[in-house]
Amino acid sequence: MRLRKLSYLTLWAVRFDEIKRLYKEVLGLQVSRENENFILFETEGIKLAFHRVNDAPPLERPTAELHLEVRDVDEIYAALEAKGIRFKEKPANHPGEERRRSASFQDPEGYTVELVGPLKPGELAKGERSSERGPKLPAFS
Repeated sequence: MRLRKLSYLTLWAVRFDEIKRLYKEVLGLQVSRENENFILFETEGIKLAFHRVNDAPPLERPTAELHLEVRDVDEIYAALEAKGIRFKEKPANHPGEERRRSASFQDPEGYTVELVGPLKPGELAKGERSSERGPKLPAFS
């Protein structure tokens, strides 16, 4: 048996109405299906769903992180900050194989939502020196 792909992920939400407003109205994710207890969002990757939970205790610790891929982290950061989103991590470059830029905030359920995108052309990742970038070229005499 071999699984082909993850079609969608469902997260349970006590603060369902706040979650729905954030992802639908503030983040602008496209809605695929919706009713009073469930909402399914379309993305270019897997679909994201939230299901209402009544009378559940709050999570003591986050059980999931959402990573949303964007073309320009700084542009989306500024737009969301203007809409009242309070970020826990401002845009920063990160080293490693992925060499990416990210910023994050927490949604009403306490899930971390990370915006992830490419570095801007010519930018270095945090802690990276220009001599560490790119492949080493052979020396010619």
